[in-house]
Amino acid sequence: MILNYSTRAFRLLKSAVAILIVTLFWNTLAISPAISQTSQTQANARKLKVSVPPEYPELARKMNIQGVARVLLTVASDGRVVGVKELGGNPVLVASLVQAVRKWKYEAADHESDIEVRFEFTQNH
Repeated sequence: MILNYSTRAFRLLKSAVAILIVTLFWNTLAISPAISQTSQTQANARKLKVSVPPEYPELARKMNIQGVARVLLTVASDGRVVGVKELGGNPVLVASLVQAVRKWKYEAADHESDIEVRFEFTQNH
């Protein structure tokens, strides 16, 4: 009887710790919804040709996690995304954004570019 209670208590404690860890990384910046791109001057701006929106992760939906995810893209001269650096946000949301931006394509240019992307994940009720 005591062993069963301890096992259940341990599982509950383990779940609570997991939720706490995810919540600690939750970024609650107030930034306008949708995708925004920064870190480009108007003269160097590259137009986005193909964009796949990030999916709202099921874990985030179940845990009611919302917030902004930020990444820095390295875009090759041919317009392909060749590198993605995570800048901030809840790790569950950032992972979804990284997965999406790897599929994006930009206009070709004569040089490589770094582009910061911010995406606000919100649940639509």
